[in-house]
Amino acid sequence: MWDKTNKLIRFICEVDFSDPSYHLPHFYELFARWAYPKDREFFREAANASREYLKKACHPVTGLSAEYAEFDGKPYLPVEERWGGRHDWYYSDAYRTIANIALDFSWFAADAWEQETAAKVQKFFCETLPVGQREGIYAIDGTVLPGKALHPLGMFAANAQAGLALWDKRAFGLAAEFFKTPLRQGDRRYYDNCLYFFAFLALSGNYRIYG
Repeated sequence: MWDKTNKLIRFICEVDFSDPSYHLPHFYELFARWAYPKDREFFREAANASREYLKKACHPVTGLSAEYAEFDGKPYLPVEERWGGRHDWYYSDAYRTIANIALDFSWFAADAWEQETAAKVQKFFCETLPVGQREGIYAIDGTVLPGKALHPLGMFAANAQAGLALWDKRAFGLAAEFFKTPLRQGDRRYYDNCLYFFAFLALSGNYRIYG
């Protein structure tokens, strides 16, 4: 799954682009500790490469990332006949990116940029967007696009988890709101509730390193 030259994970094995939400430097750090000795240096390099990649993939103002992105971080332009539509915007896969960034900061405090980006995402959803537009589809620069999110609970849960990186007044407010929010019911509950579950573990202090 990784490009051996740049140490970045691919979207799938045979393509030369990535998915920002696949970048899990916090796990690569653990792989570098406990993988087979011959693999440990690769994962140390992969963790550093992913942290640098995320700086390119997340918008400098909003903190949002696209679902798929080139190895230089630019949103992957649509090839709709293969991938079933656009993936250059902030949509379902992309919600996980900020949750992963915040968890990396929580475990390793590896880069102050992670904290700054978490603050930007929470500010975008809490202050920049009008209340009635907080369950939409967005370009990574924050432009509101037509349509509604398929997984609004998952988006909210991941954005609440961003608070792991900063714990300011806004983050506490989102966390408090999250813990009052019920699980999703109905046909699309799987993905929403997976992100909810991860956020619940993280925000309750139970997403920990064991070993």
